[in-house]
Amino acid sequence: MLTLTVAVLRVAQGGAPVLSAIAGAPSIANAAAAQVLVVLHGVCGMALVGASTHHAVVAVGYLRGVYRVRLSRVYAAVTAVGWAVTFTLGLLVYPSYRYFVRGLYLDWHKVWASNLFDIKENFAALGLPIALVLYVLSRRLEPREDRLLAGPYALLVFVACAIAWFAAISGLVITLQRGVPS
Repeated sequence: MLTLTVAVLRVAQGGAPVLSAIAGAPSIANAAAAQVLVVLHGVCGMALVGASTHHAVVAVGYLRGVYRVRLSRVYAAVTAVGWAVTFTLGLLVYPSYRYFVRGLYLDWHKVWASNLFDIKENFAALGLPIALVLYVLSRRLEPREDRLLAGPYALLVFVACAIAWFAAISGLVITLQRGVPS
């Protein structure tokens, strides 16, 4: 268990500032499960990268006239569910990360990693609606009949795949700098 001593500046009765210590860390949501949540977040992120990469390979086929519609639908579904689960796990671990990792370490010693997390977070938030749109489109699109839509569909798949890879790699780089404590 991590025990911290936090120095707090308070004002005494006479108006003079007094430095006092508070033992222990503040109560942080999901702190006890933070490491497990980070591992699950990473494992789901790997599944997301795999599904989105496979989806991109199928989308290349759309551009070449090879239509594996059933596979595209499966990978779109796995990508959408994977993105939603990975994103939710990230949200659950965020309070512990924000306080223990970012607040106490990265913002002071590794500002570049803190900034990289902001970029990763924004791209991941953009990727979720893209994955959901791809899921809906995969159910509606018939690439043999809708050849004009196959290109934009493939482009959206490539964007989702690139975001998933960026989020996974940047997440690993950030975690290598400092992980959530046990």
